[in-house]
Amino acid sequence: MSNTESTQKFYKVTVDIPNCCGYGLCATLCPEIYKLDDGGIVFLEGDSIPEEHIDAATEGAEACPAQVIQIETVEV
Repeated sequence: MSNTESTQKFYKVTVDIPNCCGYGLCATLCPEIYKLDDGGIVFLEGDSIPEEHIDAATEGAEACPAQVIQIETVEV
């Protein structure tokens, strides 16, 4: 029997909220991850992105005109 380690990937998202300009493109493209407050500023309910939402979350981050959303892959 071979002892192989399996690497799992997790995706972590961070937002520089004070620099958000409130365009809302992120929430339009991925409302499961990006939420908007009453002033149109993005907020997160958590900092992890499920695998099934990574493509939309990445598209939302890349569409941000202020480039305040960062997604990083964490392998454990």
